[in-house]
Amino acid sequence: MAPSAMTFVVLGLVAKRPGSGYDIAAFADRSVRHFWPLSRSQLYTELSRLEDLGWVSGITVEQDRYPNKRVHDITAAGMTALREWLEAGSGTQPQRTRDPMVLKTFLGSFMDPDRLADQLDDHRGQAAELRAKLLAVIGHLDSMETNSSRRFGRASARYGVLQAEATLAWIQEVQPLLEAEQAPTPADPAETPAGRNARTVDALLDTEIIR
Repeated sequence: MAPSAMTFVVLGLVAKRPGSGYDIAAFADRSVRHFWPLSRSQLYTELSRLEDLGWVSGITVEQDRYPNKRVHDITAAGMTALREWLEAGSGTQPQRTRDPMVLKTFLGSFMDPDRLADQLDDHRGQAAELRAKLLAVIGHLDSMETNSSRRFGRASARYGVLQAEATLAWIQEVQPLLEAEQAPTPADPAETPAGRNARTVDALLDTEIIR
């Protein structure tokens, strides 16, 4: 089976930050996770695949106080494969992110509007938190000596910031819809006290007429 995009994501991580699976996973959490979700199980599976392909080398390092760890680095063949994949055309449109909150909003007419509002508030908080974290990353990169790796890393972080800001702007647009749903529905005139009294009088008159 041909290597997937995920294979090359992990290969790129190893190229940028050689180390143990734990180290590479921690690096992924600080970087690509913001635009390319990657679980630790996926990462370890791909590291094994990359070793089988000869694109990554792995050596076991013995440790006294901790379990032995396997340290990974990219090979010359791996660097060639990575460059070929990067420079080849993608051939397909990028997949749009599956956001459960957007789906829930699409189906929002079936939800209690207060519950939907609560979930959107949580979503807003998460987007704001992500934006703050990425701005901190950008600030840290800006304070360091600039090199090509940091410039491209900063550009990727900016993508995450703009996505988070788009989410916040979208929630702001949804808010009036929720407020309209949460507003009290005008009472049916027939259900007001005057309407009920009128029905009672009509019923009495009908009874008297029948009699």
